[in-house]
Amino acid sequence: MVGSGALFFSLAPQRAFLADINCELINFYRVLRSRVYKLHGALRPLLADDQTYYALRASNPDSSLDRATRFFYLVRLSWNGLYRVNRDGCYNVPFGGRRPKELLPLERAVAASRVLRKARLACGDFELTTSGIKRGDFVYFDPPYPKGAFEDDGFSRYSATGFRLDDHKRLARHAANLADRGVHVLITEAARKEILRFYSKAFRITFVRNLSLIAASPESRRDAYEAILTSYRVEAP
Repeated sequence: MVGSGALFFSLAPQRAFLADINCELINFYRVLRSRVYKLHGALRPLLADDQTYYALRASNPDSSLDRATRFFYLVRLSWNGLYRVNRDGCYNVPFGGRRPKELLPLERAVAASRVLRKARLACGDFELTTSGIKRGDFVYFDPPYPKGAFEDDGFSRYSATGFRLDDHKRLARHAANLADRGVHVLITEAARKEILRFYSKAFRITFVRNLSLIAASPESRRDAYEAILTSYRVEAP
């Protein structure tokens, strides 16, 4: 559940383990970590237009470098920067209309590559990838938000298998087990009572308000509440 890795890149820890069910994301991070200049070189000649976008979306490259190039290009230029696949695992987000002059600035790519060199990367389910967590470790879970958990729609489908209500319940149970073992657990969730009721009273919940970026138009975007759950006490600044 590393997603954009915003927390990881902000903290830049000396040692980390990053995992996600999306193997295309993990492949991108692996290529960015070890072949940053080749990745940048592959992206540089690509035009930011709908013709190139749909051609790449329809492609199915084999090499890790080509897969990483396709992944970043599509997410960079997709509608609202959304990653979504259908039940067959095929990416199906339309072109978002953005036409940046540079897809991936080299300086940013190299900086991210250096941080990633301190991390191990894995693709897999959250229970499997966190099975070796020990007392005193810090774990951050960032699950897909629950629209697709309540409706049979693929709009928020992050992987071919989806992340349903039972998966949220499984995550809550697994997080509680880790907390009982002395692991420091942080989870960000949508502020939905159907989800939060799965978590035991051992978790402290803080609600924050953010602007929802997923909408048909900027005028349709509204404030949305998110829940931050912690198994440890957070001191106020």
